[in-house]
Amino acid sequence: MKQLEVKRRQIEYLAKAFEVILFLIIERKLGLEGCGFFLVAIMLFLMLWTFVGENLPDVLGKMIRIRKAKGQYKSIRNIRWYSFLSQLVLGVIGAFLMFGVGTYLGENVLGCPYGSLMIWILSPLLFLRGISFLLLGYCQGEGSELPSVVACVLRLIATYVFGVVLGAMAGEYGEKVSALLKLPRYTAMYMGAGWCVAIVMAELVVILFLFCSFLSGNRRRREKEAESMKASVSFSSFLGACSKNVIFRALICFLELFPVVIGMMMYYHREGETAPLTYGTYFVGYFTICILFYRLLNAVAVPFWGKVSGFFRRDEVRLGRVSFHGGIHLLMALSMILSVGITAMPAQVGSLAGFTSPNVVKIVIQGSFWIVFASLGFYFSRMLMRFGKNILVMGIGILCDILFVMLYRMLWSDEKMGLLALMYASLIAMAIYAVLLGAIAIQLVGGKVDWFRIVLLPALIAGAIGILQALCVKFIGEHLEALYVLVLIGGVGFVAYWCILLLLRNFSEEELSVMPFGGVLLGLGKMLGVF
Repeated sequence: MKQLEVKRRQIEYLAKAFEVILFLIIERKLGLEGCGFFLVAIMLFLMLWTFVGENLPDVLGKMIRIRKAKGQYKSIRNIRWYSFLSQLVLGVIGAFLMFGVGTYLGENVLGCPYGSLMIWILSPLLFLRGISFLLLGYCQGEGSELPSVVACVLRLIATYVFGVVLGAMAGEYGEKVSALLKLPRYTAMYMGAGWCVAIVMAELVVILFLFCSFLSGNRRRREKEAESMKASVSFSSFLGACSKNVIFRALICFLELFPVVIGMMMYYHREGETAPLTYGTYFVGYFTICILFYRLLNAVAVPFWGKVSGFFRRDEVRLGRVSFHGGIHLLMALSMILSVGITAMPAQVGSLAGFTSPNVVKIVIQGSFWIVFASLGFYFSRMLMRFGKNILVMGIGILCDILFVMLYRMLWSDEKMGLLALMYASLIAMAIYAVLLGAIAIQLVGGKVDWFRIVLLPALIAGAIGILQALCVKFIGEHLEALYVLVLIGGVGFVAYWCILLLLRNFSEEELSVMPFGGVLLGLGKMLGVF
């Protein structure tokens, strides 16, 4: 991957992390039960979106860049028209599916009729986001990564601005309806609907920006098309090439999302009217925190994909192996200290997320290591996909999803488990997913893995730091606000952790040379007299 593409992908994953923070802001407005209603619409949207256009920009951009390098500008014009027609059909089908089937699932399977209004409002978003991703693909095909970056930021800002206004207006109307019907749930339902309208309006703003960005080079494109050779791309060949690249990626993304969606459906179906409140508490207090750090680690993993596959294409096998093992090492070190930090300060982390339930604190302590397995699973799966092992990744994903469902059904037979059953099933399935993919990826790349240096030593040091953090929280946690505790104890522990790793020469100079911010760590190591 080119450096600009790497930066663009990193910013996209960082934007997804900020989407999690935006979700926490929305939760503060809706309340935990209202958040449970909102999650019904969001999960159904995400489930359908993986097939409508999740991977469209990358695939379409690559197709256009290949033709552009060969001077086939008339073929590019045909690709744009074919992709527009295809996305138009997919978007309309997806919107109608969400409106009809999504409403049925929300009301009859999940037993949550209060989410139906949000599902109806979000239905057009499948069509609109498909158009915006289509325009992103056009811009990426022209070699411009800036519109993708601006679109990520613009979508977040517009959603927040519109959401604050529309959420408040809809919430006031919901309060009147709740007072009239004497049903307090209508307040959260209407406020959530206001935020859903804000999400749709934000997408319209993004489409307008991307359309203007695309039109800015229209005259230059027409001149090149007039001088170009005859188009060589037919509609059938376009569909074949596009399907070959999109379908497997979409299936893999769906399989990774499936445990969250099916776990939510099974929980709602079993618990009935109490499910939105308890699941909202679980999702906000535990899973949102995990997803936030998971997305940040995704951004860290991006640079290694291109480096490893690029080194292997150029027959520089040794450098490819160093980069691959360096990626495992860095993700292991980062995810371990983050998971241990959350385990040492669960109440403080939770208070910022908006929960104080002792039961959820137990889930956080035991389940925070999902971050380790999820980040490594993401790294190994995307690395194998770069080597063309899509079917293998998909097969393991199906196997682990089946395992998740079996574990969840087995654990929830004990009524005392409650939400712990959902956490344990997800944690075990994700651990097996990461281990299986990791074993295959390591075997494929080759080279000797220093397990003590890459896994055991960072885990031991992180554990020691975590114990010290927990003791500090016990003595001074009651006297400081949660934010100050996290910044002070968490920040000092994080810095001390990396200094100890450097002093023990846990990272080699060669590994640091291929890591993000490796130059900073190398400079710190030289300052400490290690290198």
